[in-house]
Amino acid sequence: MLESAVEFGFTLLRVVGLPALFVFFVLKGAIVGKPLPTSIFLPGYVIAVSATPAETVGIVLVSASGYTFGQLLVYEGARRNGVSYIQAAPRVTISEERLRRGEELFAKYGGAGIFLTNFVPYLRGLILIPAGMAGYPMWRTAVYAFSSTVIYHAAIVVVAVGAFRAVVSALG
Repeated sequence: MLESAVEFGFTLLRVVGLPALFVFFVLKGAIVGKPLPTSIFLPGYVIAVSATPAETVGIVLVSASGYTFGQLLVYEGARRNGVSYIQAAPRVTISEERLRRGEELFAKYGGAGIFLTNFVPYLRGLILIPAGMAGYPMWRTAVYAFSSTVIYHAAIVVVAVGAFRAVVSALG
């Protein structure tokens, strides 16, 4: 199943390019696309298009913009409708424990918690639910979410592309 999803995703990326990458990351940021293997798509796309360093920066910015936009959809949905907004999403299951953990982190760290949790897989974005419900300023939410996502995505690309190139060099 995962293999066919990855194959379909890469086909779509090759045909559509950056707009498809943006949409993948909007879905991922909005939680409904959590099953999408974006940590494979992002460096894979950089490798597939033989991106220059400048193009790689653009790719990271597109993916981070999409992810942040998706997170802001979660924030706004939670601001308007509370946790029921997320619980009503199709194929999205978030345990009460994870929701409670997000609430605790937001209560303790506020905006810094938004920044820090964006580096933690399986916790990324959940803090946007209590941030939205608390009416935390959207512009601050966007700044924290975008800046941490740029760093996270850049790190994924640097590590994965670097490892790929090292293996290719060793084999070549």
